[in-house]
This record gives sequence, C-alpha cells and structure tokens, in this order.
Amino acid sequence: MWNASLFDGQSARRYPVRVALADDALAVEGPETPAQQVALADLVRTANAASLSRRGSPGWRLVFADGVPAPVAERLAPPARYGKLVDRWGLPRAAAAFAAVSAALAAAVMTAPVWLGPMVPQAVENRIGTALVPDFAGSVCHTPAGDAALHKLMAQIDRPGGGPPIRVQVVKLAQVNAAALPGGRIVVLSGLLEQAKGPDELAGVLAHEAGHVRERHVMQGLLRQFGLSILLSGASGTAPASLGQLTALRFSRKLEDRADRYALARLQEARISPAGVAGFFDRAANHAPDEGNWLRYVSDHPDAGARQALFRRAVRKGAAYLPALSPDEWRALSEICADDTEAKFFSLW
Repeated sequence: MWNASLFDGQSARRYPVRVALADDALAVEGPETPAQQVALADLVRTANAASLSRRGSPGWRLVFADGVPAPVAERLAPPARYGKLVDRWGLPRAAAAFAAVSAALAAAVMTAPVWLGPMVPQAVENRIGTALVPDFAGSVCHTPAGDAALHKLMAQIDRPGGGPPIRVQVVKLAQVNAAALPGGRIVVLSGLLEQAKGPDELAGVLAHEAGHVRERHVMQGLLRQFGLSILLSGASGTAPASLGQLTALRFSRKLEDRADRYALARLQEARISPAGVAGFFDRAANHAPDEGNWLRYVSDHPDAGARQALFRRAVRKGAAYLPALSPDEWRALSEICADDTEAKFFSLW
C-alpha cells in the first residue's frame, strides 16, 4: 500500500488515505473518508508527476507523497501533453500531418477559381450578374438598323446550341474595350466601335468574349478578382461592382488562349477572315499605353502581339471569306451611339 492525500472536489480539505492496487482499480481508504474503489480507466495522469485526476469528477485529486507508484503508473495512459490526437501520433508525425493539411487547404484556396468557377450553376451566375452588373440605364445605344446589324453579327460568331443567347449591349463610353460579364452578357464600349476598321475586327473581338462566356471563364475571373465571398454576397444581391471592375476581370493565359481558339473556330465556320482581328491586335500591340483610349484595352488584354500572330497564321490562302456585315450594316453599327441622340455617356467608375 502507498500513502497519499485525497482531495474529493467537494471541499478544500485534504484527507490522508492509503492506496492499494486491486485488479483494475485502486482501493482508497482512510480514517476520515469512506473506502472507495476507483477504476484505473477513470484515472488520468496530470502534469504533476505525483498526482492523478478522475474523469467526470472536477477537483478530484489523488496525490502520492513519493510520486505515482511505478506499478500504478504502468497501468495508466501517459499524461496528455499536446492533445489526444497529437499524443497518439507523436509530435513529429502530427506536425507533418498538420503541414500537409495546411498545404492542401492553401492549394485549394489558391486554385479555387480554376476548379470552382465551372461548377457554379448557371442560374447562380445569372443572379450574381444581376447583382453585380450596373444598370446602364440611358447609356445603352439603340437604333433599329444598328441593333439588327449587331444581332446578325452575334448570330454568326456565337456557337449554335451553345446555350441561352448572349446579351450584347453597346454602352456609350469613349474607351476601346469589350468585356464578358457574368450572367451571359457582353458589353461593347463605343470607343471600340470608333477604333475598329471594319466588321471583321469587331467579329473577332466579340467571338473572343463569347468564348469566355460559353467556356464559363467569367466565374473564374470573378473568383480570382473578388474571392470566394462573391458567391455569397453576389448571389444575395449585396455586392454591386463598377463597370471598371468588371471590364478589368483577369483571366489566366490558358483561358485567354482558349477564348482565342474559340474565336478562331467560330470565325472559320462563319467564313469570316481572321485577318481583321489580327489587324486589330496589331494596332493594340503597337499602341503606346499612354495614348488615349487604347489604355484600357491594352492593359486588360495583354500579349496583343502574340495574339495578332496567332490570328494572322490562321488566315487561309485562297479561302473565300465573306464580310461579316455589309457596308451599310457596318455603318449602322459603328455609328449606333452617334445616331442615338438620347444615349448618355456612362461613368466607368
């Protein structure tokens, strides 16, 4: 038997007791406390090497004068140092596992736009688009002939059966840009129409943006720019954004290349020459970024030189290409904002 002191957790008194090992329990008895048997499975070694606590009995302590006897200590679990799982695995293995889980979580967050974007249901993206895209109100340009020409152009360069029709709007804003927006929309700024030399150039630009829409790149761009919060705040209608933010969505080089190749395929199927958009990219590549309205397009669409070369190489010698629009149709579309005297200039920010 061993001498010990018992604290029953009911009072601050210290009771002298004698302790003996009895099968799978400790027999505890003393002159001032009732005899009791405590199962070894209920006893826990504490940080104090001389004491034991009892599960389910806060404040209960059994303190041995000369430390927990070896025959008792051998029958008990080792004292908890870091927590159950860490103590079970050991600190080195637990630390390695924690580092691996942390790296996996970091990788999941960093790559979330790539794998999560295409998984967002179209209906959710539509709601996000409704919440995010500003109301252009009186800044959208309309004329009967211009609208008809734009509809004809989109019908040629958008993939048949690719999904709901893409909604394209021409907004009166003197910047050279076009952008795919959430919810199956494309916005064309009037500055782009003023700089384009013909309908084939505009067809290539619109086909590229249609590629972003049809390939579900827009949600990836939103997640990259705004983070995962866009799924909650956007879907609930609490995350308005400026047109400047939306036209500045960043796509990876891989997604830009896929949109270019979508555009090439659609231009070839519509028998529209890629030379037009190649000329457009050539002017963008050779345009100084501080020269007026090209600034936004050059900054939002990098590597214009390489993309010009891609479309230039796709031109087939001897191919019977057709103009994307007739001269009258192109005039109606390119001057749609000039002809719509009620359209007002839109504020980008």
